[in-house]
Amino acid sequence: MKSILNGTAILAVLAAPAMAQDAFVLDDIVFSAGLTPLQEGRTGVTVEVVTEAELAEAGDIQLSDYLATLPGLTIAQNGPTGTSTSIRVRGLDGRYVPVLVNGINITDPSSTQTSLNFGTLTVGGISRIEVLYGSQSAIYGSEAIAGVISITTVEPPDDLGTDITVALEAGSYETFYGSIGIGTRFERGTLNFSASRTVTEGFSAAEENDGNTEADGFNDTTLTFGGTFDVTDTVTLGADLFYQDSFSEFDAGAGPGGDDPDRYLESERQGARAFARIEGGVIDHELSYVFSETTRYDPGGLTSDFNGERQELRYLGTAELGASGTLTVGLENVAEDILTTSTAGSIETNAIFADYFTALSDDLDLAASLRYEDHSRFGGQATGRLALAWRPDIDTVVRASVGTGFRAPSLFELFSSFGDPNLQPEESLSFEIGVERAFAWGELGATAFYTEIDDLIDFDGGATACGSGFGCYNQVPGTTVSQGIELAGTYDFTGQWTAYGNYTYTDARTDGARLPRVPRHHGVLGLRGDITDEISLDMRAQAAVDTEVSGFASNPLDDYVVFDTSVGYAVNDSTELYLRVNNVFDEEYQTAPGYGTSDRAFYIGLRARF
Repeated sequence: MKSILNGTAILAVLAAPAMAQDAFVLDDIVFSAGLTPLQEGRTGVTVEVVTEAELAEAGDIQLSDYLATLPGLTIAQNGPTGTSTSIRVRGLDGRYVPVLVNGINITDPSSTQTSLNFGTLTVGGISRIEVLYGSQSAIYGSEAIAGVISITTVEPPDDLGTDITVALEAGSYETFYGSIGIGTRFERGTLNFSASRTVTEGFSAAEENDGNTEADGFNDTTLTFGGTFDVTDTVTLGADLFYQDSFSEFDAGAGPGGDDPDRYLESERQGARAFARIEGGVIDHELSYVFSETTRYDPGGLTSDFNGERQELRYLGTAELGASGTLTVGLENVAEDILTTSTAGSIETNAIFADYFTALSDDLDLAASLRYEDHSRFGGQATGRLALAWRPDIDTVVRASVGTGFRAPSLFELFSSFGDPNLQPEESLSFEIGVERAFAWGELGATAFYTEIDDLIDFDGGATACGSGFGCYNQVPGTTVSQGIELAGTYDFTGQWTAYGNYTYTDARTDGARLPRVPRHHGVLGLRGDITDEISLDMRAQAAVDTEVSGFASNPLDDYVVFDTSVGYAVNDSTELYLRVNNVFDEEYQTAPGYGTSDRAFYIGLRARF
C-alpha cells in the first residue's frame, strides 16, 4: 500500500505544473460530501457525480448496470433483472453502503445485514447520482464504511415553467419499460413527479448452460413525488415520497438443477421525508422527519414474511463563521424495527454531530467532521473525518482524507435465532489520496485508497451463543483490509468524439484470505460521439479479471470482457430514437458463481423532453 500511495503522490506533483487550458469548474456543486453543499473542486473526499444526460447516453435500464461502470464499483447478480444483486464499493459489500433516495435511506432493516437489493432498481426518474467513497460515519452514521450512494429523482427546471421527460423501450426477453418525469417551478415553490414501469420475462437465474431452461421474470412499478413551498421569504416547507412495488422470480440454487419454477419474491418499499428550512439572521435551521418501510414476502423461504421500518428525526443548524468558514451542527434520533415470521426487535440511536468547513488559503480547503452516537444496545460510538482539497493551479485538485466509521449489528444479527444481542459494532479506518487534472484534451485522475475493518461480524458455523445448533453471527477474528488504486480519464479526439475509461485494482482480504466476488482488476473503456449531426454512438467494454469465489462455490468465476453499444438518432431537438445492444459478442460470463447473465440482447427505445 505504501508504494501505491507514493506513486499517487508523485503523480500529483508531476501533474501540478503541467500546461493546460481547461480548468475545473468550481461552481459545480456536490451535495453528499458534507452537511452543506460544496463546490466540487473544494471537496477533499472522492465523489463520483452522474448526471441525467450521462445515464441517457449509456442507455442502461437496471441502475446497477450503470453503477458497475464507475471507478471502484462492481456488482454480483444472481440472474436477470429483479434477482438478488449486491454492489461493492472498493471491494466492500452492500452492508457498508447506505443508499439514499431524495434523502430517504431505503436500505432494508429486515435483511440479514442491513443493505439494499439493487436488482429491482431502474434508472426511471433519476436525475442525479452521487457516489461518496470511504468511511463517512461522521456524516452518515452506521453502515457508512465503504461509502454512500445518494440518488436524486426528477428536479424542477431552473426557470419558471415545466419540464416533461418520457422514455419508452422494448426488446429481448419480452422486456417493456416506460417512464415519465414532470418537474415544475412556480413563483413560490416547486413540484416534481416520476413514474416508471418495467416488465420482463427474463431468462433462467440458474445458468442456462448448466441445463436450466425456466425463465425468471420481473415486474416493477416505482413512483416518486416531491415539492417545496416558500411560506415566507425565510421559511420553506418541503416533502418527498418514494414508492416501489415489485415481483421477482428467481431460482433457489445455482448451477445444474437450479431451476425452481415456484420461487418468487414480492417486495414493497415506501418512504417519505418532510422538512422545514428557516433562514435565520445568524443560524439557518433545518428540521426533518424521514420514514421508510420495506416489506418482503417469500413463500418458499424458511422465513416467508419480512418487515423492516426506520424513522429518523433530525435537526441541522448552519452558521457562517466569517468569509471563509461554515459550521453545521446537528442532532438525530433514529429508530429501527424488524418483524418477520420468526424475529422481532427494535433499536434506537441518538447522535450529535458537527461539520466544519474552512478555506485555509485561497487554494487549500479543510473539512473536519465529528459524530458521537449512542446506541440502545451497545452504548456510545465516536467517529471523525478530516479532508483536504488543494488546488496548486486552476487545472488541478489534490485530495486527501482520513475517516473512521462503524457498522452497528443489524437487527437480524441481534435478534434472530442466529443472532447474538451482545454483539459490538464493527469499526473502520479509511484514507485516500488522489489527484485530478484537466488538460486541453480531457481529464486524468488517480486515487489510492485503504480501508480496514475490525471486529467483523459474520456467520460462524462454530459459534454457540445463539443456541441454534447450526452456528451464529459472531465477531470473527482477523482484520478486513481493502486497498488499491483507481485511475480514470477522458480524451477528446475532436469536438465530436471522446474516449473514456477507468481502471480499479483492488486487494481485499480478511485475515489474509481474499474476499469473494471482488475482481482484482476491473475496468471500463468506451468511445462516444456523433457520426452525423443526427446520429450518435456510444460503445463500451467492461472487464473483470482474477475474481475470487467463496469455498461454497462449485465453480470459479472466469475472467470476462463484455461489450455494449447504443446508437441514437435525433428526430429533433427534443426527441431521440435509439437502438441498444447488450453483450454484443454474446460473451458467456458470470458475476456470481452458477448464476446466468444476459446473452446478446437488443432493445429499441425513444426518449423525449418537452
